[in-house]
Amino acid sequence: MRADVATGKGGLEAALAERLEAEAALLASSLAAATAWAVFGLVGRTEVGRTLVLPLAQLGRLDGAPLAELIRLAGGEARPVGTVRDCPDAAIARALDEAPAGAALVVDPELPEVLPPASFLWLCRQARVPALIVDPASGRWAAWADGGAALVVLDCRTLLGVEAGILAGTAEAVAACRAAEAASAAFRAPTALRAALGAALAAGEQGQGQGP
Repeated sequence: MRADVATGKGGLEAALAERLEAEAALLASSLAAATAWAVFGLVGRTEVGRTLVLPLAQLGRLDGAPLAELIRLAGGEARPVGTVRDCPDAAIARALDEAPAGAALVVDPELPEVLPPASFLWLCRQARVPALIVDPASGRWAAWADGGAALVVLDCRTLLGVEAGILAGTAEAVAACRAAEAASAAFRAPTALRAALGAALAAGEQGQGQGP
């Protein structure tokens, strides 16, 4: 990948999508910004409702910001399910039957796994509700996309050592995020950050090409 291509608007996001084995991607200024942007996209793509189903145990802080507040600022309404220790499949299934705008799950070793991601994705797919997985550090982003997640949010510090947030997912879901003009203006990564990430992508590919 040439550095001039990677730093271009379309080229950079296309390169990120390829790296993450996703249909499309967007670069945000931080993990919190990427999460809020994803909620904007989910809420904006439906007229049915604005609620986002998620385990009660995950309403804490994400990258320095309360997750419930991020959802509210993005025009959504958190619909917590379960308790601080448990989130039964049946409880999630009932909440998904209420036709929410989407459902979210955070994959983070610092939070209790009250609901396995595979179960979460299966329940969302059965209910035909778009699923968002916020996964800062596990490195299993392609697995969530393969499992049916509409959007996956990840921390670019884990991927490339650059402080930024990335949204990756289906072309339809990412297009809905991109169409949210207010979110695009507020959360899009600035030029300097895009250039730094483009350089990191190019350097990574050069290192792979040189081999051991």
